[in-house]
Amino acid sequence: MRTRILVVLAVLVLVGRVAPAEAAADKDTLVIALDTLGAQVMDPILDTRAPHAHYHAPLWDSLVGFDLDKGGIGPGVAERWTLSPDGKSWTFFLRKGQRFHNGEPLTAHDVKFSLERKMSPESIASGAAALRRAVDRIEVVDDHTVRVYTKGVIPHFAASLSRAVFMEGTVMPKKYIETVGAKGFRDKPIGSGPWKFVRNVPGDRIEYEAVDYPHWRGTPQFKRLTLLLVPEQSTRVAMVRTGEAAIASIGPEAVKEARAGGMKIVSVPGTMQAIYQFWGTYKPEVKGSPLTDVRVREALSLAIDRQQIIDHVMSKQAQWPLPFTVYRYSVDVDVPRWEDWAKAALRYDPARAKKLLAEAGHPNGFRMTFWNTALPGTPFMIQIGEAVAGFWEKIGVKVDMKTVEWGVFDPMGRGEQKGLVGTASMFRTAGRPEPSPRYITSLVSTGTAHLLGDPGNCPAVCQEADRAYEAVVSERDDAKRLAATNRMIEQAARTWIVVPIIEGMGIWAVNPKSVGEFKPIPGRHEFGDVSERMPRPEKRPWP
Repeated sequence: MRTRILVVLAVLVLVGRVAPAEAAADKDTLVIALDTLGAQVMDPILDTRAPHAHYHAPLWDSLVGFDLDKGGIGPGVAERWTLSPDGKSWTFFLRKGQRFHNGEPLTAHDVKFSLERKMSPESIASGAAALRRAVDRIEVVDDHTVRVYTKGVIPHFAASLSRAVFMEGTVMPKKYIETVGAKGFRDKPIGSGPWKFVRNVPGDRIEYEAVDYPHWRGTPQFKRLTLLLVPEQSTRVAMVRTGEAAIASIGPEAVKEARAGGMKIVSVPGTMQAIYQFWGTYKPEVKGSPLTDVRVREALSLAIDRQQIIDHVMSKQAQWPLPFTVYRYSVDVDVPRWEDWAKAALRYDPARAKKLLAEAGHPNGFRMTFWNTALPGTPFMIQIGEAVAGFWEKIGVKVDMKTVEWGVFDPMGRGEQKGLVGTASMFRTAGRPEPSPRYITSLVSTGTAHLLGDPGNCPAVCQEADRAYEAVVSERDDAKRLAATNRMIEQAARTWIVVPIIEGMGIWAVNPKSVGEFKPIPGRHEFGDVSERMPRPEKRPWP
């Protein structure tokens, strides 16, 4: 027995874990327990997975930042930017006095270098291809001004350089990388963020220490930051309860347990939409399927009691959705208009649903295949899908449920999509400030999903969607682009092809004895851009 105890203690030491009492005594380290650390690659050009923001954001700043209160974009490394009269170049004006962790000043030369490195053949980052398609050339005007020329008019180009969207705008140190090389940079990365890199233990943790000078994002109140990979949710909750971690990511099913354990719950609005969508309804082989009738598709939405899903499946950690990929911080969108629309159009009305089915020739319902899956980081999508299928059964629709892992489902949505044609599936959209990129992915004929049609078979509704999208992305006038965006949203909503179920929230359990009250950034589930603003508990106690 004694030998077994010694072995267990040795293992704990090897993996870097410490006893809760010891960890809780370290008041200078902010410990955040996460369900995933993604690829855990410390180079912005080699990371392709969304959790990068957990561990990249503390270290690196982005050219365009966040609106901390409303969500969406705001000042970053660039304190402001302007669009040229012809709409084909963007000028970014950098904050003065910024520096990298080795003391070198951050200048426009670093911004140019970073964007070009992101577009280089070596880059496999998810945004690299989009950046290559968008950028014509980059010009350093002076040390604090950089101009980017785009291939045509791209109204939302500045937004694409914000971590509110992805990681294309990450600013890296030119001189340092050229001196130590790519491997040296990856082994010992340097950035300009409020936290300096200490070490990376793959599959376990990443450690940082706070900068010792004022930072424009906020100077950390803790001396150290540790991100721990803890896949098991029950373990993460236990670590927060004992003080081994200050904060942990959790799902809605753990909220009740966390609250009972004395933890505070921080919910981040607008992080995603859980949706369902119909595949290949325009294809000849599914002609005559009930799902090709817009009345049937609308009836399926009316059959869903979204409030029940919000209250019970999501433990009230969700809210009523707006139309497909529209959030309350979205730009170029008339949000009040779509809030009114959502209340009416997404209501629970089973009587109307049955009436529409009868009008479509299916008074006794029909049979359909529904693929139930969950994208990484949102396992609750499975439970939402089960609830949706249950509501459909109540109006007479016989659902053939196929529940599969995302790794199995994802390849099915590419190419010809033979296994999906004529079916429906669960899906999600991540929160981002502008709707158009999600529309081109899902609804435009050249997009990945091309739900309304593809280049070889683009019926009238597909052509209308293509024109609506082009009208948005080619419009330089803000007022006209808002009107065009609203038309694009309305056109898509009328098809009932992509239907929002709920607007999800990121959920975190917080030990109030370890960290004080703080506010998240709407739409930003990851806390990589929040940790530097987290106070000590004595500085701002929780109510």
